[in-house]
Amino acid sequence: MTAPCILSKKRAVAFVDGINTGYSPLSGWGAPGFLYGFFKIVPKEKREDELRIHVSIQHWLTEEGKGRLKAHTAKEEGLQQDEMLEEHSDLVMHHAEILMRDNGVEAAVHRALDRLGIDGEPLDESLRQMIMYYFRQAIYLHDLGKVNPAFQRIKMKNNEVKRNAELGDSNHSMLSAVLYLHIHLRQVQEWHDTTELYPNRKKHKRKVLAFLHHLLYSFAYTISRHHTYLGNMDEDMGGQVNEFELKIKNQYNRVKENPDYIRYYRDQQDLLQNDNVFGCIRLEGNKRQNKIHSPFPFYVLVKLLYSTMVASDFRATYQYIEQQVPEMHYFGERLPLEPMLEAYRQTGIVQGIESYRQNPDASGLSEMNQLRAELFIETERRLLERLQEPVFYLEAPTGSGKTNMSINLALHLLNSGLGLNKLIYVFPFNSLIEQTRQTLNGIFHKEQVNDYRVEVINSITPMVTEEELEAEAALEGNNKEPDNTDFKRVLLERQLLQYPVTLTSHVNFFNYLFGTGREANLAFAHLCNSVIVLDEIQSYRNELWKETIHFLRSFADILNIKIIIMSATLPNLDLLLEQRDHEEAIQTYTLVQNRDRYFTHSLFRERVKLDFNLLKQGKMQPEQVVEHVESVIKQRERDGQGNRVVIEFIKKKTARQFYNLVLEQNLGFDVYELTGDDSFSYRQELLQKLGKDVHGSFYLSDVIVVATQVIEAGVDIDMDVGFKDISLLDSEEQFLGRLNRSCLRDYCQAYFFDCDQASGIYKNDLRVAFDLKEETYQKMLENKDFSGFYENVIHEINKSREKPNQQYWGDFTQKVQNLKFPDVQKHMNLIPDQSVTLFLNYTCPMKDAPLLNGQDVWDEFVRLSDKRLGMDYSERMIRLSVVRAQMNNFTFIYPVFQMYTKWGKVKPGIYTRCIGTLYFVEHGEQYMEWDELTRTKKFNRAKYTEDEKGLFL
Repeated sequence: MTAPCILSKKRAVAFVDGINTGYSPLSGWGAPGFLYGFFKIVPKEKREDELRIHVSIQHWLTEEGKGRLKAHTAKEEGLQQDEMLEEHSDLVMHHAEILMRDNGVEAAVHRALDRLGIDGEPLDESLRQMIMYYFRQAIYLHDLGKVNPAFQRIKMKNNEVKRNAELGDSNHSMLSAVLYLHIHLRQVQEWHDTTELYPNRKKHKRKVLAFLHHLLYSFAYTISRHHTYLGNMDEDMGGQVNEFELKIKNQYNRVKENPDYIRYYRDQQDLLQNDNVFGCIRLEGNKRQNKIHSPFPFYVLVKLLYSTMVASDFRATYQYIEQQVPEMHYFGERLPLEPMLEAYRQTGIVQGIESYRQNPDASGLSEMNQLRAELFIETERRLLERLQEPVFYLEAPTGSGKTNMSINLALHLLNSGLGLNKLIYVFPFNSLIEQTRQTLNGIFHKEQVNDYRVEVINSITPMVTEEELEAEAALEGNNKEPDNTDFKRVLLERQLLQYPVTLTSHVNFFNYLFGTGREANLAFAHLCNSVIVLDEIQSYRNELWKETIHFLRSFADILNIKIIIMSATLPNLDLLLEQRDHEEAIQTYTLVQNRDRYFTHSLFRERVKLDFNLLKQGKMQPEQVVEHVESVIKQRERDGQGNRVVIEFIKKKTARQFYNLVLEQNLGFDVYELTGDDSFSYRQELLQKLGKDVHGSFYLSDVIVVATQVIEAGVDIDMDVGFKDISLLDSEEQFLGRLNRSCLRDYCQAYFFDCDQASGIYKNDLRVAFDLKEETYQKMLENKDFSGFYENVIHEINKSREKPNQQYWGDFTQKVQNLKFPDVQKHMNLIPDQSVTLFLNYTCPMKDAPLLNGQDVWDEFVRLSDKRLGMDYSERMIRLSVVRAQMNNFTFIYPVFQMYTKWGKVKPGIYTRCIGTLYFVEHGEQYMEWDELTRTKKFNRAKYTEDEKGLFL
């Protein structure tokens, strides 16, 4: 195969003219049909002296088909002119080239190929060029199946095609895959027959051939799925042929039976006459099961193709329908980074740190702020010394300013010249997302940075800008809707992560990485060139830690992503990496080099006094815990110390029991409960009551909060005393982070007791074996040194993954190797428990707003969920996002074990109607109880469960 060449303008035009007049694409590797993937005609204004070769899709059409096959119809879209197949394909490729060039997709493909190899040997340069060509061709030809006359007549209402050509189905995706294979399998065979590579290594040459067949097969599979989702590519059908192979065979047979199916495909005769053209796909099937290449880079490569394909298709379709070009909203020429850098430098915190950097003695910072400044400066220095690292670990104590450090580090990375153009924050809890958004909005004021969007993508934040919110208000007031509500643009920006700064959840992020749906994959290619801050990664199920670090390393390495993993309790996940002889040893790079300097400092380590004496009593009942809580409160009253008390249990049922017991004691304090069963409005109201006024004073100097694990991270409360039912060592440290967060009080204490069995809550979590009942782990918590704890856990994880069971590491990597996308998605599910979401229909009191009626919210959700509504899809999705934000006041996660349908789908016992896994409970008011202190309503889970059980008696 010849290497890419740049031709003079005169030669290039002559070459293209020759192609379009019928020059065969198969007369050698220098032939133009093979060159599209490498070359394209660059607009005259951009390249005056030279042009790259671009072979139009017209090359694959018969003379009869040229200029008459449609991709979209004007009538359907309310436009003046139909979009022809050639126009759409060229526009898709134009947007693909923008993604390839401006967002680093092309560089990512090259890095994936660098790490692929065949049996550990790197790919030859000519093979790399071939694969890049096939990658581009898959995007460019993904709609070639629209040559199907049935598609044209039925879907496009195209009367230009022959009436007798309606035979067969009107689908086009599978036909596109077959035509793609037909075009390129011949080229691979020609390469095999003519190449001089590996002259004395026939066995290796056969492996290379098998690899190229596998690659084309995989790329063809993505083409066949570009209107659906990624399934298990090699799904076993219980015989000699798997599902996709059978579909290829059936499609080919339909073409053979009805040649009119491909009457507009230029090489129809060759396809009809070559009975064995797909035989190699079947013959190589078994070889696809072998580990001929590295699993993770190939997985990333195919995901990248699928994402680039569907995203470019979305962009091109948007441009045709809306008659406007979708722009990239990342840092660059249009959105320079400098205004954000300047806005950050002007903040009081940064100026104080810079003052300390210049002259520590004259800075005037308090001892705590000096410590924070030193951490800030050290992490910045360490980052700048090793910018090439893909993954950075930021382990810093609670109260040390991790969020501020992460902003500084992220801005330095974006300003590093490494091509990074966006920032994505990923959090486990919505409360953390909201806190960080407030921090960022406080730094980057709109007056300073007009066009810079800090966007939140989660289930409780409406998919609207301020303009859209104004439009919504106008609609509610029965006014005319403003004309500036561009629903399609807003939806496209959200789907394609078109924001310079995005805040999202772990669940959303994992959906981008492992989701199988078309819309879930739109964002994947846009993750290239990102700075990603992952907060509280230890909150993931530790069953997934090994997979998570392998994938994060691969994604970061290939997609040019810089990942900052930060937490107060951070496991060294690199100890879970599988090392290979041919791979460089990967070393953890920590941004805090001397962690003991900070973690053992009295301001952090002695922020809270720890008491383990209650553990000596063994298992305790809630009544016993109440006695100790009451005793501590009374002693603190005598000593004149504050009594902001939080008690955490690991079971909701026990927390509710304890809450009721405390109410009966009538201690003279306000008593609140905070669990996963509380409505969104209740949580917001309670957290505000637990906060501070504008002068920094607590609204409630004495208060008792009975909680579950929901407060361990992501809840910004500052308490004096804590009691905790022991569970996981890192959870204990996260709990301590809710005490004396300001580090300004010297009388704060934490007491640990043993009530409920942690293994019943944290199923399959290996951390439960190393708890505070052992003095070793008590010392670790006191000294803030969790390395020994995590080494023990990681050792057990590695040991468990060597066993041939459901968690066997070899079984998982085989799923990745064989591109079993749904299996990988299911395996990487962060929330695996079988549960449903209850929508309880009740009247929800809203602060400073009218009552919100559950029935009204549900009815609007049902209305907007109906695809037959007639509303534009984009507008419907945006209005749905507003409704979903309201729905958070009525929805509660509920684990289901009692009933299973014949399809294996779980469902609760009491509900009126369901949509997906959302179950509407019409008489929900009877399961809500009034809370006088917050003047909101709480879900009475026990009553619902009791009524549900009554159905089975």
